[in-house]
Amino acid sequence: MKKNNILAVAAFAALSFATAATAEVQLQAASCFPQGSFFSKRFESLIQEVNEKGKGLVSINYVGGAPAIGSQLTVVQKVAQGVYDLNSCTGSYYQNVLPEADAWKLLERTPTEIRANGGWDYMNKLHNAKGLEVLSRHHFGTKFHMFLADGYKIDKPDLTGLHLRTAPTYTNFFKSLGATTQDTSLTEIFTLMENGTVKGYGWPVLGHQPGWETVTKYRVDPGFYDVDLMIMANKRVWDGLPEEVKTIISDAAIKLEQNAMANDAKLNETVAAKQVAAGFEVIEFTGADRDKWLRAAREAGWAGVNTNSPEHGPKLREYFANE
Repeated sequence: MKKNNILAVAAFAALSFATAATAEVQLQAASCFPQGSFFSKRFESLIQEVNEKGKGLVSINYVGGAPAIGSQLTVVQKVAQGVYDLNSCTGSYYQNVLPEADAWKLLERTPTEIRANGGWDYMNKLHNAKGLEVLSRHHFGTKFHMFLADGYKIDKPDLTGLHLRTAPTYTNFFKSLGATTQDTSLTEIFTLMENGTVKGYGWPVLGHQPGWETVTKYRVDPGFYDVDLMIMANKRVWDGLPEEVKTIISDAAIKLEQNAMANDAKLNETVAAKQVAAGFEVIEFTGADRDKWLRAAREAGWAGVNTNSPEHGPKLREYFANE
């Protein structure tokens, strides 16, 4: 081969390599909650920010959220399998992938604190073994509450005789206090309350859907657990991303986490007051009843984690709980 031809081939190869090296990374993302709903909006804002700041380097295609894309219980499975690359979900919805994920709701220390004490790394290694990488927590400081229909006011932490809509997050807790439960998606809550099938439901103060206020009379205080919305990636895909792309995504994810720690508790107070102004009555447990309510929630939560993961549950409690 002549020298000029050799040089031409080498130049072409170098150009092809450079083009491939700088090609825009294409990622697929999905949420465990409906697209546009309150608990998907922050993840959707991350996607928008990454697409803007990473233009030419990375592009995230958002396919939407459950149930439109399938059951909320299968979204993280698909991330682990590589169908999706990025995801936002609550731990209770992917216990079928990682039983220990249910412990996220029991976090009593801040995400910053468990990043410092080793708890984050411990939990992330469990995720890594299932093909997942945990990037951040984009809700923190939002408690769950029980909401009841008119005519079903209670005066103590005894749920005997109440049939409640639940999610895996608090099913064990409600059952431990005597309730019967029905696990459904959030899109069914209004109908079940309206037709009297259930007499109440668990949900945070934030993120109520339009119409729920017409079928809800009481909110039970204090709140329990903590809303755990996590941003995760497929580990194989994450490990293979260019460092510049990882930085863009990580920075956006951590910013959401820091904003949640700084602002969510105050936001909850504001929305809780608006609920009262709109006609919700508050059933507030105090003294021994308050202690019983919160203790029952904590112990039912950790009992569930420990049953599913006797090896890791107790260790996670050491990292996560303030006791």
